Amino acid sequence: MEQKGRSVRARLVEILDEILPEPLPGSFANDQPLVDAGLDSVGLLTLVAELEARFGLTLDEEDLSETQLGTLDGLMALLETRLAGDSS
Repeated sequence: MEQKGRSVRARLVEILDEILPEPLPGSFANDQPLVDAGLDSVGLLTLVAELEARFGLTLDEEDLSETQLGTLDGLMALLETRLAGDSS
């Protein structure tokens, strides 16, 4: 796993900044829909691929819901659950 000491949120923001048309503003709320920042269907596919590559995961169909992928809160919860499950 890359850069273990960095927070999941910081790593997500880094990934999203590479995918989105503009970097996420510092004031972007964790519960704000990522579509508000310009995440579209192509960006979502790219996001899933990047999450799998950078976090060493294989996301299942049940992981790919709007609840889990639609906000930073959802993404953080998904990753924290999956990473905790992979380390046990």
